[in-house]
Amino acid sequence: MENLKITIIATICMLGLNACGSNASVSPSQNEALNSVTNSTAEKNNKGSMQKSLDGWLKDEWTPKVEKDEAIKEKNQDKTRDFRIQDYVEKSEVYIRESNSTTQDSHYKKMESMPVIGK
Repeated sequence: MENLKITIIATICMLGLNACGSNASVSPSQNEALNSVTNSTAEKNNKGSMQKSLDGWLKDEWTPKVEKDEAIKEKNQDKTRDFRIQDYVEKSEVYIRESNSTTQDSHYKKMESMPVIGK
């Protein structure tokens, strides 16, 4: 009896999975239900909100602050030089130094000034 139950369940699962996997009558680009939700022929060059925000931040904040440093300007002039992680670390140090010139507005100082519950 136990073997019969297992055989029936296995047969149902195999038929169900086989039916789902073999239904290739409609390609995704021809599927009207899918196209009503998302158009597969939409223009791929449109940037999303996060990419626009990142591009604006890079153009307006990161580049002007980082390009002030003379050592970084020299390294950026050599176009044959490969990018290294150390270059990014140096640029981030310059950016942090330029943007956090005052520690009054830093999150660390704000967190330190907040009262602690349970003390």
